[in-house]
Amino acid sequence: MADHPKNPPQKNPVANAVSGIFSQPQVQPINIAAGTQTQVYQGPIPPPEVLRGFDQLVPGTAERLINLAENESTHRRQMEKQAMDANISAQQSQLRIGEYQSKAVFRSDTIGQAAGLVVSLACIAGAVYLGANGHEVTAGVLAAIPTAAVIRAFFVPKLGDQSRQQNSPK
Repeated sequence: MADHPKNPPQKNPVANAVSGIFSQPQVQPINIAAGTQTQVYQGPIPPPEVLRGFDQLVPGTAERLINLAENESTHRRQMEKQAMDANISAQQSQLRIGEYQSKAVFRSDTIGQAAGLVVSLACIAGAVYLGANGHEVTAGVLAAIPTAAVIRAFFVPKLGDQSRQQNSPK
C-alpha cells in the first residue's frame, strides 16, 4: 500500500462557521442573589412604617386608612349592639308568650274543673231527688255519672302523662 498524505476532509464554509461558534463556548460566571422579606401585621391599621410609605406615595392615605378603621369599628359595634338588642327582645317576647300560655292553660283547667263540679253536683242533687221520689234505678244511673268521672280522673292517665311515659327510658 502506498502512503498517501492524509488530508483533512474539506468542509463547506457555512458548516465551518457554525461549528466554530458551537465548538468553543464562552462561559461567563453569573452571580445571582435572591432574598425574600415578608411582613405580617394583624389589625385594622398597618404599622407606622407602612403608613408612612402609603402617605409618601399618596398624601393623605394614612389618615384615610385610620378613619376607615375607626368607621368600621364603630359600625361593627353598632351592628353587635343591634343584634344583642334584637336577641333580648326576642327572648322577652318568648317569655311573654310562655306566661300567656301558662295562664291560658291554668284558666282552661280552672273552668273545666268548675264546670265538672257543677255537673257532678247537679247529678248528685238530681239523683237524691229521684231517689226520694221513688225512681231508684234512674237515681242510680244519674249518680253513676259523677262517680265515673272521679274514677276516670284518678285512674286514666292524662294526655301529657301518656307522652311523658312514651318518651321515658325503660
